[in-house]
Amino acid sequence: MSRFGSIIGWIKQQRMLWLVSLIYLWAWMAAPQKASAALHAGLSLFLSVTLLIVAVFALVGLIQVWIGREMIAAVLGREAGFKGLLIAVGCGALLIGPAYVIFPLLMSLRRLGARWAVVAIVLAAYALKPQMLPIEAEFLGLPFTLVRGGLTLLLAIPLGLAVEWFMPEDEL
Repeated sequence: MSRFGSIIGWIKQQRMLWLVSLIYLWAWMAAPQKASAALHAGLSLFLSVTLLIVAVFALVGLIQVWIGREMIAAVLGREAGFKGLLIAVGCGALLIGPAYVIFPLLMSLRRLGARWAVVAIVLAAYALKPQMLPIEAEFLGLPFTLVRGGLTLLLAIPLGLAVEWFMPEDEL
């Protein structure tokens, strides 16, 4: 591939960056003070999130090196059967942190042998957020919180199996 072709390829890959840059340029022309405040807030958030993402990628690297493919396949793969699906529900329900941190971790587990159902179940159960349940109960009521939480956990496994059914079989 020529140097020009690789530059064009990089530009195409970074289309979100270019779109955001154009929006900031438009905002700067429309209201410079507001655009400056937005840029400052965005950069501040970016710096705080960057540290978290670096830590997660380091954790993912450790998982890939220290935890063998055989162990992941035995605990979270097809070999694990229903027990692996229950572990996925538990892990998903206990996970805390932003979603952009969870996705690299789940893809790493997938590459190490976790089945698609486990990935989908963790994401479904992740919606439970135990640390938020008291706040949810305070605003929406305890009955609502219990029904929603129970259904979230009960339906996570059927949802995961349905997602897996639609996913193509692939070699990991």
